[in-house]
Amino acid sequence: MDVDVFTAAHGTVRFAVLLAGLRADTALVEQFWADAEGTPDELDVPGTMWSVVVLRDGSRWGALAAWAAARVDGDMLKCFASYEVPGAGRERGLYRDAYRERHRAVVLPCRRPAVTYLFAQPVPLHEADGWRRTGVSGTSSEPGIPSHAWWELRREPSV
Repeated sequence: MDVDVFTAAHGTVRFAVLLAGLRADTALVEQFWADAEGTPDELDVPGTMWSVVVLRDGSRWGALAAWAAARVDGDMLKCFASYEVPGAGRERGLYRDAYRERHRAVVLPCRRPAVTYLFAQPVPLHEADGWRRTGVSGTSSEPGIPSHAWWELRREPSV
């Protein structure tokens, strides 16, 4: 399976095409909400950078497999919407590729403190790059979806 890993900025054609594709897949949008409490609308904010893994779909590129978003919010880089599409390569760890692309293309060059809120699975990946749990955590209780434990992590730019 061929993959393409890149970062697309809000306002670019590539970003708009990917976001439109995500919005059109209503089952995936529902799964994104149930798994990560994320929606395409939170990705469609000016300043958002979207690091993605795209799979080859036959003879063309197109199927989103994983993504990790970030945008500057005040003096902080907010990293969010960390997600890997079920059945699209979880056994291959494609979220790891999206995370690493975001870290390389967005987090390191930004040189600002960063914050993220994560469910359990991606926490060790972040900690390996200098992210630290702050002690802030909780259990999500959104109606209609299974509850998830979450943790706040922060990263200083010197790390």
